[in-house]
Amino acid sequence: MKKILVIIATAAAMLMASCSSKDSSITVGGSSELDSLSYALGSNIAYMIKYNLGDLDLNYDKITKGIEDFARGKNSIEPEQAGEILQAYFMSPRDSVPFRSEAQRDSISYALGVDQGNGMDAARVPAQTKWINKAFVDVKAEHSAFGEGQDAERTTMRIMQNWFMVEAPKMFLKESEDFLADIEKDKKWQKTESGLLYQIVEEGDAELRPTKVTDKVKVHYKGLNMKGEQFDSSYDRGEPAEFPLNAVIKGWSEGVMLLGQGGKIKMWLHPDLAYGPQAMSPEIGPNAALYFEVELLEVMPDITVEEPAEGEAEEVVAE
Repeated sequence: MKKILVIIATAAAMLMASCSSKDSSITVGGSSELDSLSYALGSNIAYMIKYNLGDLDLNYDKITKGIEDFARGKNSIEPEQAGEILQAYFMSPRDSVPFRSEAQRDSISYALGVDQGNGMDAARVPAQTKWINKAFVDVKAEHSAFGEGQDAERTTMRIMQNWFMVEAPKMFLKESEDFLADIEKDKKWQKTESGLLYQIVEEGDAELRPTKVTDKVKVHYKGLNMKGEQFDSSYDRGEPAEFPLNAVIKGWSEGVMLLGQGGKIKMWLHPDLAYGPQAMSPEIGPNAALYFEVELLEVMPDITVEEPAEGEAEEVVAE
């Protein structure tokens, strides 16, 4: 029966790949004391293989070798190639024999390990291969440092969830705030009460300034993350964007309201003014500080007259 490989990339996918660094976050070897996060990561992968791919006699030694080779930067295939190998295998019909040869079994197992290593590194998980490998051995032997049966699985998920939902966003927030603190040292940047860092390149027409968040604007813009990776650009699309200011992130509307029509601004957004702890794309991870350059092409004021609130009498002016 054909199977599709799903969510074997641990919970790393929850964080996308936004904050990955050049140096691998995975440490070859490990401390003598149990590293619970690394052990939970290894257990999670092993459990997923056991429950989702239990009919396959995968080579666990090759899986852990793929992870360790990735951590050393000595993987014999690139992560993209590993993904292609897995995709081709799991999306193709198979007969009752899961592998045509021992070489294919080893190839699929190794590709899976490289894929997992890449996923953990992309999510910046500080993992130790010693304890990842130990978890594989223990799960295969139906024994765990976290206890037995469902207790071990519950502990694994609790540790994983705490890292990805609590500890990792805190780590990324600190990195963003440290990064913005360095930017702020440059006196060319001004800072608003909300924490928006900005430079006005051109003021624009002071008589044509958006004053309400319901005002519409037409803009050209580009956005970059802290690594300088561009994640969006109306310039590249060849068409300006148009929207009311209450339809965008807080820092965006605050910054644009500092301009008049024809104005230009550069700004760095604190995560609280951007997408907060939510990961939006491979370039925009949890608690990411974001950079924008915006050119305000046109202001379209909202001329809607607000209706009085229910029960609120209109003021009568005596003549």
